[in-house]
Amino acid sequence: MKLALECRTDMLEMVQPFADLDWILAHKVLEDPKYAEFYKKSGNIKFVDNSVNEKGEPLPISKIKEAFEKVGGTYVVSPDFINDAGKTLDSYLETLKAFPKEKVAGVVQGPTFVDAFDCLKAYGSGIICIPYDLCSDKQDPPWLMGLRRALFMAYVPRNQNVYIHLLGFNSLEEFYWYQNNPYIGSIDTGIPVLLGLQGKDILDHLDSKAIPTFNQMDSLELNQKAWTGIIRNIALLRRHLP
Repeated sequence: MKLALECRTDMLEMVQPFADLDWILAHKVLEDPKYAEFYKKSGNIKFVDNSVNEKGEPLPISKIKEAFEKVGGTYVVSPDFINDAGKTLDSYLETLKAFPKEKVAGVVQGPTFVDAFDCLKAYGSGIICIPYDLCSDKQDPPWLMGLRRALFMAYVPRNQNVYIHLLGFNSLEEFYWYQNNPYIGSIDTGIPVLLGLQGKDILDHLDSKAIPTFNQMDSLELNQKAWTGIIRNIALLRRHLP
């Protein structure tokens, strides 16, 4: 499983060499010229995300396209609406008017597994993203959110022509459920970075996901102890990835 790492702008040069691909937040591209310039120069595969997890609502397609063009994106994550499969699918169809289908990653949403599987079926094939909080509330315990997503993934039909990207994770134990899943290709997360900045170890139980990981980084100090923790956390995460 390939790994993308999220971090704030002043840490890009340090953290991103440890990633396999780029996960780029569209709102940061538009707000921060240094952030945009770093990813513009990158030679990695570039996913441009719609920033719904960080902003609460996805950026409009026009703004996502602006960010995509600024950094020379490879793939775009179509706008999704938390626990709303219908609105998410409508937005996906609108995204296909602005981007070629092979460049668009759809996100599975829905308040129940029935809705989520209907959403998955509607995409049919291609790149599909599965959120860490699928069919959950962000206030739920991380272990419960992880269990729900793992259960959903266990019943994804094995005859679909799909590439699955995991949007974040909830616990290291969650990855044991994915060891034999041939469709999961990559994951993005800022957890190893945030925990390092907080002086915490990724082997401990993860905290509440109520506040997005990326949004918690700005106020934390980067020092030698934090950097050592970040490197350790990234290495430990890689040991658990399928």
